[in-house]
Amino acid sequence: MEPMASPTWSDLLQKIKETKYRVSADYLLREIAGEYAIIPVGAACQISNAVMVPNDTAVFQQPHTISEVVAQAAEEYEAPEEKIQDSVLNFVHDTLKYQLLEEVVSL
Repeated sequence: MEPMASPTWSDLLQKIKETKYRVSADYLLREIAGEYAIIPVGAACQISNAVMVPNDTAVFQQPHTISEVVAQAAEEYEAPEEKIQDSVLNFVHDTLKYQLLEEVVSL
């Protein structure tokens, strides 16, 4: 039996871009006076009691892929798509690290 080929960087990036993400269950996402707020609840309160105010593109009100967020941001902002994608990838990386976002596992 031949060993499986390692995935390329392009393959990995495509998989990451198509994974759906949402605000973690340890946080509430609420719209207050026309602005969104991410509020820690439960175990998240023990780490931080800070309320975060993301921009509209970073809201993840419902599960979204990075590709969907990049497309939405490209319509809203006048910036190169590559720069938007890099910003979104950095945002997702950081928020996953701090468990503000979580991957949506479909059954």
